[in-house]
Amino acid sequence: MRRLAVLLVLLLAFRGVAALADDDCGIDARYVTPVRPLPALAAAIAAHQPVRLLAAGSGATAGGGSVQATEAYPVPMLAALRAALPGTEVTLSVRGGLGMTATDLLPLIQTALREAPPTVVVWQTGTVEAIKAMRPDRLRAALEAGLAATRAAGADLVLVDPLFSRAVRANADLEPYEAELQRVGAMAGSDLFRRFELTRGWVTAGRIDPERAPAEARVAVLHRLNRCVGQALALYLLRGAGVTPP
Repeated sequence: MRRLAVLLVLLLAFRGVAALADDDCGIDARYVTPVRPLPALAAAIAAHQPVRLLAAGSGATAGGGSVQATEAYPVPMLAALRAALPGTEVTLSVRGGLGMTATDLLPLIQTALREAPPTVVVWQTGTVEAIKAMRPDRLRAALEAGLAATRAAGADLVLVDPLFSRAVRANADLEPYEAELQRVGAMAGSDLFRRFELTRGWVTAGRIDPERAPAEARVAVLHRLNRCVGQALALYLLRGAGVTPP
């Protein structure tokens, strides 16, 4: 589906540290520590105001193919944040769909920012552009426009780069798109969650590797991957807000 707007209000029974960083995830602290603070999120938590998350992206975010929307990484991210912030209302809205580029996602994000300004925008992108061999400057232009809109709305922007994948690396050149994500992620008002390095570490360690999992276990390993990415993002957001997880 080209346009997906799902409001996920889930009451999942994740508790304590297990909801934030399961032992089997092996989350490297280097990849869940923002370069700069997330002031909008920090202010909302300190004032006991609702935290509104907007997650935008392709199939990894909104679901599609082998990933159902309820199994994509924003769902465990939401559950983990709620577990860590029991006195704070945390809601999640998702925009995107399978095969969508940053250029496709930009108007969806801009509309969401106007209709119900979020506290934090989590924007996953870059993989589809690389697979389609699109001009990297188109990615940069979309990201910069999104950053400007996010700043104007008073929200924080967290960019999420591609997932590590041997198949994608064998068939696409990710480097120019990673460079653009890093460039915009270094601008004031944004930061970059390094999903590529985080998941490459899991694959290298033999911890979470869907591409080499037995066929009968592949779906379960993919679900575990999404769960761990979601928990890592929750840790990243909490640290950016100056909150120590329970």
